[in-house]
Amino acid sequence: MTAVGFGITEGGYLLYCEGVPLPVLVPESHVDLGLTSAVPRNASIYPDRDTALADMAEAAHDSGRATYAYYRAAGGALIVPTLFSPATTPRIARTMLEVRKHLTETLQRELKVLLLSLTGTKVLQGVFSRVVRVSAEPGFRPPARREGLGGEAPAARQPVTRNTGPEPEPAPAPATIAPSAPVPAPTSPAPSPALVQALAGNNSTRPIAPGSRLPQDVAVSPEVPKVRQMKRPISSSPSQNEQLQADIEYLRELGARNIRVNQQQVTVRNLQRVGTNRPDLQFDYKGRRYHVEYDTPTSGRGPGHQSRITSNDPNAETILLIVP
Repeated sequence: MTAVGFGITEGGYLLYCEGVPLPVLVPESHVDLGLTSAVPRNASIYPDRDTALADMAEAAHDSGRATYAYYRAAGGALIVPTLFSPATTPRIARTMLEVRKHLTETLQRELKVLLLSLTGTKVLQGVFSRVVRVSAEPGFRPPARREGLGGEAPAARQPVTRNTGPEPEPAPAPATIAPSAPVPAPTSPAPSPALVQALAGNNSTRPIAPGSRLPQDVAVSPEVPKVRQMKRPISSSPSQNEQLQADIEYLRELGARNIRVNQQQVTVRNLQRVGTNRPDLQFDYKGRRYHVEYDTPTSGRGPGHQSRITSNDPNAETILLIVP
């Protein structure tokens, strides 16, 4: 996702995505910007939203927590959650809040012009919608035609009648948000909900039995390597790297120790190195070693990472996170 558009007549949000030629409409009924805690129903990717919601409804009695699932949208071009929120899509939700704020401020400013001008329709035409970028990306295609998440096109808008008169000043250009713009409300990414729940004793990643260790892990030197820079990336995904740093900040506030990023696996209190594998994030908390893996909805590598980590250290706990 490269940008979010929002307008007073659109009926939802427009997502501009790489590889998708047209902006995708997300109805407001698919968005809850107040939801800050939720867990995925499972790791499945459903063919459509109705199928995902039906499966979630059948399992609603299993847990009192908010849940969501992933499904294919926009003709299969995208994989999205059943609900867009700070808990499920923090980067997109922050941008949604920012574009709404920007549109509100612009409307308030332009309505003052409307009260003093007979060409108010012309003025408002420039502020019907706004687009906010989330990073420095190429220019966007104009939203001449929009597809919904299900592939259908929204109803066409009626043309606006223009009055004659002097031309008003052009509306301000869309705002640009730097990749490192601050979150929670919105000011900086919130910690991963699944991480918070796991450290509270409710890990959504089910434990597995240890298996046979790989030869390279058995032969690794037990000497613990030095801690390296924690700003190191764990993937090519900006959203995953951003979420990692938010989680590290949260762990420091909790008093977690021996935090390592993208380094070979060690045991609690750094007693020894036990593998050549490199968990995305590992740390000590309340006398236990934790390992965190950040994956995308389609990677499918999480269970394999968990199996190797557990085989190298059966006393450690693994937390698998999905960060689109």
